[in-house]
Amino acid sequence: MTARLSHISRDLQSRIRKIFDTSLEPDATPLEICHAALADVESRVHPLGRGRRVFPYTRLVVRVRQVDEDPVPIESAFEGFGARVLERLAELKCEAPASLDVRLECLAPAPAEWRPERMFAVEYVRDGQARGASATEELDHDRPTLNVIVLKGATTEERYTFTDPVVSIGRTSDPTDALGRPRRNRVAFLDTVDGVTETVGRAHALVRFDTAAHEYRLFDEGSSNGTSIMRGGAMIPVHPRDPRGVRVRSGDEVLVGRALIRVELG
Repeated sequence: MTARLSHISRDLQSRIRKIFDTSLEPDATPLEICHAALADVESRVHPLGRGRRVFPYTRLVVRVRQVDEDPVPIESAFEGFGARVLERLAELKCEAPASLDVRLECLAPAPAEWRPERMFAVEYVRDGQARGASATEELDHDRPTLNVIVLKGATTEERYTFTDPVVSIGRTSDPTDALGRPRRNRVAFLDTVDGVTETVGRAHALVRFDTAAHEYRLFDEGSSNGTSIMRGGAMIPVHPRDPRGVRVRSGDEVLVGRALIRVELG
């Protein structure tokens, strides 16, 4: 009986491995590519013994072949990919990094060294591990400083300065969602009621640096009270969960619920 179960287990693992190793078809959908990338990430989990597992990487760069001119379908499929990675690692009872930086790059055309059937590649980087020099990295090095000044609402600081590629905005510094998944808000509003601050969601918005366009973009993460930019007397809405986001310019004032911050790039 034990031998039979062992044989079934090996057969099942073989089938799973075959699925993961099979190249995607050229007409693979963005969602299929996303699932394949998630499987690739799962294959990088390292056993430590005694049932312990670890994912030793702090940064993932997911490069996807862009077949159509419009990158939005790919960006939509990969929206929240970092959260999905952390959720999968939690399911595997795997020790995950305290902070995971995930970047998506849509490539059109694909790199010359890619085989015709290759649809994506994932680069894994650990803290202190240098990446190969590239035009993308040079742009990353020239990323402008992001300064956030709080105009209305109670926060842990009155002014923040960042050089990070992703800055999360929300209420409390380390909230968790309904599934217990952690999040770190870099611009952290207090958990207080004053008619303004409580209108900021725990996972309200984020600012991400777009390396290809060399600009910061603002995203609403499905907040209840909305996000918008005030620029030159005009109000620019940031639609919830829109994968395109809205470009941020120096001097923009951003409404986060009823709270207000100003963004300066330097």
